[in-house]
Amino acid sequence: MSAPQKPTNSAAEFDFAPFGFHTPSIGRSIDIVKFVLSLWKPLALGLFAGLLAGICLYLYLGPLYSASTQVLVSKKATVPQNNGEANRYGERGDHVQLIKTDLIVERAFKDHGLSEIPSLAGAYDPLREVTEGLSVDRSAGQESSFDNVLTLSYLHPNKDLAKAVVQAMVEAYGDYLEDTRDQNAQQLYKTLLDRQKGLETDIQKLEVEYQTFRNNAPVFLKASPVISMNGMQTQAPNQYETELAAIETAQNENLRKSSSIRARLATLDRKIEEKPSREELEFWVLHSLSTGTAGAGGGPGTAGGGAAMASSPEKAQLDSQLLTAQMLEQRLLHSLGAEHTQVRNVRKQIQTLLGFYTRQGLRPPELKDESGKPISSRSAALGMDIVSVYRDTLVGQLKELELDNENLALLHKDAQQKAKQAEMFEVEEQRRKDEISMKKDQLERLFDQIAEYDISRGQEGYRLQQISQVRIERSLKRVLKLVGTCGVLGVVMIFCLSYFREWRDTSLKTLDEVTTFMRKPIMGSVPSFRNTSDTNRLAKERGISPALCFFNRPGSRDAEAYRSIRTSLFVTMKEGEKVVQLSSAAPGEGKSTTAANLAAAIAQSGKSVLLIDCDLRRATQHQLFKASNDVGLADVLQNEVEWRNVVQVTAIERLSLLTSGRAPANPAELLSDTKLSELLKEAREEYDFVLIDSPPILAVSDPCIIAPHVDGMLLVVRMKQTNRAAARRVHETVTAHGVAVYGVVANDFQPDAISDSGYDSMAYGSYYDEVQTPTRTKQARQPKAELAARDSEF
Repeated sequence: MSAPQKPTNSAAEFDFAPFGFHTPSIGRSIDIVKFVLSLWKPLALGLFAGLLAGICLYLYLGPLYSASTQVLVSKKATVPQNNGEANRYGERGDHVQLIKTDLIVERAFKDHGLSEIPSLAGAYDPLREVTEGLSVDRSAGQESSFDNVLTLSYLHPNKDLAKAVVQAMVEAYGDYLEDTRDQNAQQLYKTLLDRQKGLETDIQKLEVEYQTFRNNAPVFLKASPVISMNGMQTQAPNQYETELAAIETAQNENLRKSSSIRARLATLDRKIEEKPSREELEFWVLHSLSTGTAGAGGGPGTAGGGAAMASSPEKAQLDSQLLTAQMLEQRLLHSLGAEHTQVRNVRKQIQTLLGFYTRQGLRPPELKDESGKPISSRSAALGMDIVSVYRDTLVGQLKELELDNENLALLHKDAQQKAKQAEMFEVEEQRRKDEISMKKDQLERLFDQIAEYDISRGQEGYRLQQISQVRIERSLKRVLKLVGTCGVLGVVMIFCLSYFREWRDTSLKTLDEVTTFMRKPIMGSVPSFRNTSDTNRLAKERGISPALCFFNRPGSRDAEAYRSIRTSLFVTMKEGEKVVQLSSAAPGEGKSTTAANLAAAIAQSGKSVLLIDCDLRRATQHQLFKASNDVGLADVLQNEVEWRNVVQVTAIERLSLLTSGRAPANPAELLSDTKLSELLKEAREEYDFVLIDSPPILAVSDPCIIAPHVDGMLLVVRMKQTNRAAARRVHETVTAHGVAVYGVVANDFQPDAISDSGYDSMAYGSYYDEVQTPTRTKQARQPKAELAARDSEF
């Protein structure tokens, strides 16, 4: 046990620590380890009682028998898994679980005689009755093995019933495997045939849809595949893709021609702005016609539009030559005349070119004026401007090219749309072909699977074979379960009861707790003792109470404890201090016995001692010393007698006793009188020590009234009786009244208990003699006359 050094809340007496020990802020906690060690005897007794109860329960219920056998479950050949068949039979784990299901147990009841056993048939839940006692374990094999050895066992008090259940379960599971194989085979075969029929229907439907698609599709002429240089076959473009490529080529050519004509037109305009001579301009025009491609595309005035733009490079060159010759003819006519030899030669050249046009089936270009009329040789001879004609020819060619580009754009859009439609048609056609091909592949694999299944379906499933007979053995499970459970319950019950008692018990149990809650040092501890017949006999012979162990048994450990308290008191008291008050928290804690024995111990040391019984309510000292209590302290405080006249000598040398006298009606008022102070002052002068036995502090106020007249107080507590709250209140009370406390005496201390006292007095038992007979000191009682004479001297 342990307690905090400074409890802060007086309302909380302890702290509950169920899982171990810790230092709480208030109260106390339970050290589990130390607590369990202190309970080893009760725990051992609880374990023994539990084991005994378990054995008795086992004898009452009777033995439990285990019937067991082994079966071999072999997996037959199955259709290969790569053919797409799902696994229809489980592995080892499925067997273990299936055997214990209600499906198999119900078959065992129905087909294998378990329903004829009265104890099973009459049970509240017959199926559950079997499954709870049945166990299935794998003895050999792996999950992927074809062979697995399973052990079936059943526990029951009736060994014949247990054997019948195991045998019935083996037969029932064998029937289940056969029935399941046939049922699964028929179901799978029907599934395969249904799948075949479904695939055939799907293929027919897809082929009809493909034919309809081909009929509704536009005419599509697909080119033959092209073989590349490395021998690989590549897909050739279709007709619409070829036309689209040709149109795009023509558009690019027109763009090039337009750029060339614009460049010549820009150059001509620049030269006209520079205003060169007439001959220089005409020479540049003729040179441009002879070296360039101004007449390409039909030349100036070429008719036919798109046909001329689509002509070959030879046609363009021919147009350029014809135009150059015609321009030369115009110039020669202007300067030489129509009959000049050079003019006739040029005209012959023009006729030759026109004849070539005729043979090739081409249309020659014509020169036109600004109004669009053809320019004749005569008009040219009259002075037609060659430069203007050439410029107008270039402008006309640009307009023709623009119109031709518009026509090509329309053709390109139409060709592009047709090419896209053809491409989409190819994709859709290929998708339909692939779908039909995939279905046909599936149907072909299904044909192979059905053919293989027809061959192997007779070898599928599992084969069950019982490989050992059913053996009966007495099971130890019931013994271990009953005896072990009862033993554990006995230990737990003892622990819980002890823990609850310890938890509820707030009394002081160790010297550390006494020091902590009383806040005072320990002056000594008195072990608990019992009176024996010898001690009672000796006490009766001496005329003294057996409780005065110091006098009756001076060699005992109890007497040695009082000697230790005496020594501690001598060390603690200051010089000149003689009067010591003894009190406790509550009645029954042994303060009077402690006062009497301590007084005897001090007297034995050679000191004269006066023991005063100040407990005017429940006097005790006259009973311990077998003295008269007719006259005592109460009479002295009432001024009825002198205190020296009522002091009695005892059987113990140098120890005198002043009893309390008859109980007064107002003890607190009597103790408050100055008469008590005068009495103690006179007693200091006549005795070496004065011990005052006062009432409990928490019961009455008398101890606090007496305290100002004494030098110090000894507090007495009884172990395992004085609680922590009382100890705390005692400390608060003496602190509030300023009472000087020498220390605390612990009564009923158990030296053999697990404590933190620092020693175990049992280890020194050989030093004590419980029945040692003390040397009796004879001291005659003084007659009353001598007492009166002595009183007169003071």
